[in-house]
Parts: sequence; structure tokens; C-alpha cells
Amino acid sequence: VHDSNYGCVKSISTSFDNRFLVTAGADSNIFVFDVFSEFMLKKSTKAKVPSPRFGIETEPIPEDIEDPKAYSIENARRKREHDKLMKEVEEIKAGKREKIKALRNEFQKLLEMNKELPKHMQLKRTDFNLDSEIHAEIDRKTVHKIQEMEKELAWEKEKHELGLKKLQRRFRDSLESDVIVVHAIQSDHKISSYRLVKPSKYSKLKQTSQSDRRPSKLDRLEKEGPGKRDSLKDTGGSIDIQEESIIDKGNKFRPETLSKIMVENQIEKTRKLILKAERAQLKIQQRKKEWEELYRSKPDDDYEDPKDVQAIKEAQVYMGDFNLKTAPDYKIPEHMRINAAKKEEELGHLDSLVYTKKVHMNKCIFSLRDLKVAVVEEIQCLVQEVKNIQATLHISKHIPIPQIPQIHPEEVPEKRFQYDEETLIKFKEQKVKSLIEKPSQVEHMGSGVSSGKDSDLTTRDSSVRFSGASIFSSDLQIEFEKAEPTDVELEIMKRDEVKHLYMQQYLTNRIKELMVTFDAELRLLRHQKLKLDTQMKLSDLHHVTLFQEILLLKNFEKQENILQERVNSLDKEEQDMQWKINDTLKEMEEKKNEITKLQEQEKALYAGFQTALGENNKFANFLMKVLKKKIKRAKKREVEGDADEDEESEESNEDESSLEDDEDEFGSEAEVLDDSICPIGCDVGLFERALQLREKRLDIEEALIEEKKIVDNLKKEYDTLSKKVKVVAMNLKTAEEALEAYQREKQQQLNEVLVVLPFKLHQIEYMVFGEIPSDLSGTLVFSNHSLGRLQERIVQLQEENTSQQKLNKECWERRKMLIREKREMAKNIEKMEQTVRQLMVSKFGRVIDLEALQTLSVNTTLEELKIKKLQKELMNAKEMKMWEQKIDQARWELMMKTKEHTKKLHQMNDLCIEKKKLDSRLNTLQNQQGNAFQSPRKADIVARKKINELIQVQAERILALKEEIALLRKKGGLILPPIQS
Repeated sequence: VHDSNYGCVKSISTSFDNRFLVTAGADSNIFVFDVFSEFMLKKSTKAKVPSPRFGIETEPIPEDIEDPKAYSIENARRKREHDKLMKEVEEIKAGKREKIKALRNEFQKLLEMNKELPKHMQLKRTDFNLDSEIHAEIDRKTVHKIQEMEKELAWEKEKHELGLKKLQRRFRDSLESDVIVVHAIQSDHKISSYRLVKPSKYSKLKQTSQSDRRPSKLDRLEKEGPGKRDSLKDTGGSIDIQEESIIDKGNKFRPETLSKIMVENQIEKTRKLILKAERAQLKIQQRKKEWEELYRSKPDDDYEDPKDVQAIKEAQVYMGDFNLKTAPDYKIPEHMRINAAKKEEELGHLDSLVYTKKVHMNKCIFSLRDLKVAVVEEIQCLVQEVKNIQATLHISKHIPIPQIPQIHPEEVPEKRFQYDEETLIKFKEQKVKSLIEKPSQVEHMGSGVSSGKDSDLTTRDSSVRFSGASIFSSDLQIEFEKAEPTDVELEIMKRDEVKHLYMQQYLTNRIKELMVTFDAELRLLRHQKLKLDTQMKLSDLHHVTLFQEILLLKNFEKQENILQERVNSLDKEEQDMQWKINDTLKEMEEKKNEITKLQEQEKALYAGFQTALGENNKFANFLMKVLKKKIKRAKKREVEGDADEDEESEESNEDESSLEDDEDEFGSEAEVLDDSICPIGCDVGLFERALQLREKRLDIEEALIEEKKIVDNLKKEYDTLSKKVKVVAMNLKTAEEALEAYQREKQQQLNEVLVVLPFKLHQIEYMVFGEIPSDLSGTLVFSNHSLGRLQERIVQLQEENTSQQKLNKECWERRKMLIREKREMAKNIEKMEQTVRQLMVSKFGRVIDLEALQTLSVNTTLEELKIKKLQKELMNAKEMKMWEQKIDQARWELMMKTKEHTKKLHQMNDLCIEKKKLDSRLNTLQNQQGNAFQSPRKADIVARKKINELIQVQAERILALKEEIALLRKKGGLILPPIQS
């Protein structure tokens, strides 16, 4: 059977043979009943005794009902008795209340009778108090009861406060603004605000730093400055320095005698010649530089304009691949690669944009609500004024007053949570009623409570605002006896009536105007909100796609970071090696420059010595052999540690072997060439200069060998680094390819994400036989901006193509003209070369080098040597006397030293003889004594050591004296000072 409370029968139907009845109820149940005929009904009226059931013994014993809320007869009886008792108590309370009410009425009558009496016979209010302390006691008891009740309800109060706070935190604190629905006044239009929640975590997300992303190759090329700077020698500066050095040398010797004046004149003459020659040489060098710059500026056959190269690189990096993203060979540009952080940033930007637009629209709706409140208040004031005006007019001249618009509860949702004592009393009454009534009516009453409360709040506000008007209308008017008006009064009354009629019409029009303008503002704002709603729905769809992409990208993020870190590490390693290679190349260039400088010094040394020899010198070959002779020089080596001892020993063995080879090669020359003695007739100064220059040459050769070794080591290091760079570049290429493949796989996964895009029919341009096909899977979606850019790009490329064709044509014509000019210039050069050869042959008899002729016109080294020769001759004349005196003194000292040495030699001979005697005696004594005295004594060992040292010192002195004697015997030889002991 259907439920009696909720299962009311909605429909009844019979079967096709009228044997069954089908009922359908509101409780979602369907029941089928048998319909008996009269014969079956009579037949079934016989009572049958039911047969006993089988298996009752085996059935389980029913369990006791332990649920205290379950229905039982005892509980029903107790409840009935309790209800009866409560009814009796309520009847007693009602009787008591009636008695108290009667006493109060009687007391009020007594108070009124007391007021009617004369003042001198009236009783005071305090005389009616039987007990003066009873009121204080009652107040004290009530306060005490209130405190006890507060203590009893403190836990419940705290509990409900905490529950309210939790509900506010859960549902209200996250809200920034609730929904407000603003209704129109004269139509059914309405507009609602957005229910705004506080911004999400994505909108507060800061922009992630892209430091983990490696810089692009174009950025690295832009950051790298120019590679190497060309170091050009300043020849003019060197010339000025040489000129100043010559002048300083001349200023040092001021003319005091005739010989010095001759030297000064020679210096001035050579200075002028040198300046002239250097100016000519400077012109030649400048011309060479101009030719070098011209040839350097000449482009190679495979020359490419750096601007074009830069533009191509920018295009490769930034323009990207114009294939479709769904293509298998699509290459993602580096600046267009997406990760989870970028997508979260994009999602945050979308959320913040949506949030700002919603906030702006909510502000507009709030201002519209405030405008409606102001309009309603103004209309209320205007209606009150119209009523006051109509009170003075006749009823027949009254205009219908427009209805005052109401403020709906939906327009002021913030007043839902405002309450006072009346609302609390009403809520209490409704709660009591809800406990008494059925549960079905509880929900109906609950919905009516809130609406009634809101309506009470709004009516209460309106009644409070215009209480003054009601008071004004409720004032008592004193009626006087009316007299007949005069003509003046009638005229005034007519004017007042006309004025009131005008004001009545004006105020009603003003009210209508306010309503119409408000409705127009609401409709405009509603139209804007409808547009914004479409944008918000699109943003919600875009939000869903972005969130799906974030979830997809987070799955790829870990592997992508690993690949990116590998690429970054390899890129950094390649950059470090490239920097090392650049450093080694710079060092190699510096060392090569040093080698060229040393070679130039060596050439200058030979050239200077050749000029110093002059022409037709008999000993030129001998002196050149002395200069070029290779001699063995002792090299000082520092011991760096035990680890390098083996390497040093190997190097020393190689040096010894090389020196032995040099001795073998030049042994024959050494037998013939004796460079220790200057031959007779040869200039001693040139001989000494040859020896000094030989030492200088040897120093230069040693420096050249060391520099070449360093260059070889740098070449080896450069080769190893270049090999490593190639390996790292290959690894970097493979890592970039792996990253690119992973990016392509990620892009393919992103392409599979479904994106919803609403279109209008005029936006679809994909037609098949003039109709829109049902399958749009083969279509492309373009935004208007990107489509316009593509069309602009097509126009730009066409213009660029035409301009390039024009430029190519101009360059081709210019090339033809330059080839023609080149042929003409070549012919002119050939003619000029022939005339120059003819002039040389006619003047010099042969073809010569004019540049070499200009440079060799003045031999600066020869002139300087001549000046030095004059100066040295003057100095040597003074020093000759001094050296002769020194030679005499040295001979006298030599003779005294030889005498002293002979005496010491005799003493040493005597000492040696005495030593032999003592040794023989010691041997005999040792043989005689025991084994304890066989070892030599300590004093003998010390004495023997001293004598050996003395002999060695004297031998060294003798050798030194012999060398001094040999030097003194030479003609013009150097005299060394005596060795001091």
C-alpha cells in the first residue's frame, strides 16, 4: 500500500481484461491489485482455518529491542501520562495568570481613581508599596537567575559560537562579495553580481626565473665581443724615440775643446741625414700599410655579409618552424618551449584577469544598487510631497500617484545577518511552532522565516526613515468655523491651486523620469554583463584546458629537467674549453710575435756588425767566424723536486750528447780558429765587439729555443683541447637532439588535449561544394590577429622580393662596370711599369729597388759607430796614462807576491819533509803499541786537513798569477786586478 504521508495516488489504470488494477503514487511505488468478480467474491467468503506452520521450532528467537528511540507501548503510555500532567500544570498556570491579571486590572483602577482625586488627597506612588525591599529582592533574584542561566548555557553558547565561526570560515571568509540581484522598477529585468572568491594560488604565483634555461646560441653570439684586436706597431713613435735618444746622446757631450766641437758637428750632420732617411722610410711604411689595409678590406670568394648572417641566425632562432604542430617533423623554437611553471604563470594571469573584470562589474552593480536606494528614497520624498499637495486639492483634480518601488531582500543580502530583539522573539516563536507542527511543515516555515525577516527589516527601515511624514500627517487639525472668502482670497486660492496642480504634475513626471532612467541604466549594464558572461564562460573553458595541460606537463617535468641539466652542463663545458682554446691561441700569437722579434734582433745584430766592419776589411771573415762560432755554455738548472730528477737526468744526457756533437763538428774549426787572442793588425774594439755580440747572439738563440718549446707545448695543448671540444660538441648535439625529441613528444601529447572554441557561422570559411561539412577535423583555427599578421607578412615578402630583385639588378650592373674599370686600370698599370723600367735603365743601367735605395742611403749604425769612435779616442787618451801607472803598480805587486809565494813554497816543502818523518815515526810507534793505538790520532787528522787546504789555496794562487802574467804579456790586453787573499 502507498505511504499515507508522502504516497498520494497520482494515477489509476486497469488492465485490458479488467482483471487487474494498477496504481502509481508520489512515493515512486507501483502496486497491482486483483479485481474479483461477484462469483469469486462469494466463493472466497468462506473462512478457512489456517494450517500450522512447519519449522517453527527451528526459527531463531527474536532479539530484544535495545534502541531507546524505538516505539513501544510503555513509552506511549508514559508520554500520554506526561502530556496529561503537563496539561493540568498549564491549566493551573493559566488560572494563576488570570488571577494575576485581575489583580493588575484592579490595581490599575485604583491608580486611576487616585489620579482623579485632588492633589492634596492623592496618595504617593511609594504608599502603594507594601514592602520597600521587595523590588530590590526581586531584581536581585532575577539577576541571580540570569547569571545561573548564563552559567548553565555557557557551554552551549561557546559551542554555537564556535560552530558559527567555523561556518563563517568555511563559507563566508573565502568570499569577497556575495551575490546581489538588482531588480528593475517598471519591468521584470534584473541583474546579479558575481559571487567572488578570494584569488587562487595560481594568480598569486610570481614569475619564475628562467635561469635554469640555457641561453640561446644567438644570445651567446651577441654577448661575445670581438675576438682579437689587431696590434699595429707605431713606427712614428719609434722614430721619435730614436731621434730623442740621438739628441740626448749629443747633449751629454757639450763642446769644450776642438775635438769635442768636431764630434758635435758630426752628430748634427748624422742627425739630419737620419731624419731625412727616416721620413722617407715612414712614407714607404705608410704606403705599405695603405696597401695592406686595401688588400685586407678585399672580401674573399666565400665572403658573407655579417648583417645577413646575423639576420639569418635571428630568423632561425626566433621565426620558428612554420609547419603545423601536428606534423611529425615540427621543431619547437627555444623561446616557445613550454613547461609547467610557464603554464602556471599563464593560468595565474588568466585568473587575475578574470578576477579584475568580475570585481569591476561587481563595483558597477553595487553602484547601481546604491543608485536604486537613492532613487527609492527620493521617490518616497516626492510621493510624500505629492500627498501633501493633494491634501489641499479637490479629489476630482487628483492624479494617480505612482507606486513606491520596494527594496528586495536579494538587493541587500548584508541585512540577513542583522537582527534585533523582535527578530529573536519571532525566531523563538517559529522554533516553538516548528517543534509542535509536523516535519513536512517545518521546511515550509523555514523558508517563510527568512523572507518574513527580510521584509520586516526593509519595512522597518522605510517606516523609520519616514516617521516624520507619518507624524506630520497624524497631527490634529483644529477646525474653525468657515467664513465666506473675499475676492482677494479667491484669487490667492486660484493661484495656489494652479501652483499645486503644476507641482503635482511636475513631481509625478519627476518620479516617472527617475524610474525610467534607472531602468535604462540597468538594461545597459545588463547588456554589458551578458557580454562579460560569454567571456567568462570562454575563460572557464580556457581554464580547464590550461589545467589539463599543467597536469600533463608535470608528468614530463622530471625527465625534461634531467635532459635540460645535461644540455646546460655540456654547453658550459664547451664554453669553458672554447675560452681555454682562445687563451692558448692568444698565447701562441704572443709567443710567435716574441719569436719574430728575437729573429729581427738577430738579423739586426748581424746587420749592425756588418756595417761596423765596413767595406774591404781584411779580418771580416775571421770576425764573422768568431761571431758565428758555437761555444759550450754552462746552464744553470734549478732542481724542482724528486719527481723530476729522472726527466732532468735525461735532458742533461741529451744536452751532453748534443754538445759532444757540436764539439765534433766544430773541432776542426777550433783547431784553426783561436778566438782567445786578437790577431795582429786587427782592430781590438771590433774583436771585443764580436765577442760581446756573440754572447748576445747566444742569449737570443737560447731564448728562441725556449720560445719554440713553449709554442710546441701550446700547439699540443691546442690539439688536445680541440679534440675534446669536438667530443663535447658531439655529446651536446646528441643531448639537444634527445631534448628536442622529448619536446616533440610533449607537444604531441599537448596536441591531444581537447580545446573547446565556440564559433559563429560567419567565422567558418571551410566549405565543400558551397556547404559547411559535418566533419571539421581537417580545419585550421586562426585568430583574427594572427590571420592579419600572416596577410601582412605575405605583402611584406612580396615587397621584399621586388626590392631584392631591383638590388640584384643594380649589383649586376655595378659588377659589369667594375670589371670594365679593372681592365682599364690594369692596362694603365702595365704602361706605367714599362715607363718606370725604361727610366731606371736609362738612369742606373739596370732595374733596382727604389725603396731599398732610399733606406740604404744613410747607414745609421755606421754613423753612430763613427761618433762613438771619436768619443772613445778622446776618452782612451786620458785613460792611457792611468792604465800605465796601474800596470807598473800591478807589476810591483806581482813581484812581491811571487816572492811571498816562493817563501811559502819553501816552508811547505820543509813541512812536507817533517810530515814524512813524523809519519814514519808514528808508524813505528803504532807497530810497537797494541791494537788500541793503531788508529790515527785526531790531532794528526786535523793538522793534515789544514796542510792540504793550504797547499790547495797556494796552487790556486799560482794558477791565477800565471794567468795574470799571460794577460800582461799580450799587447793591449786587459789587466785584471790582483786576487786578494
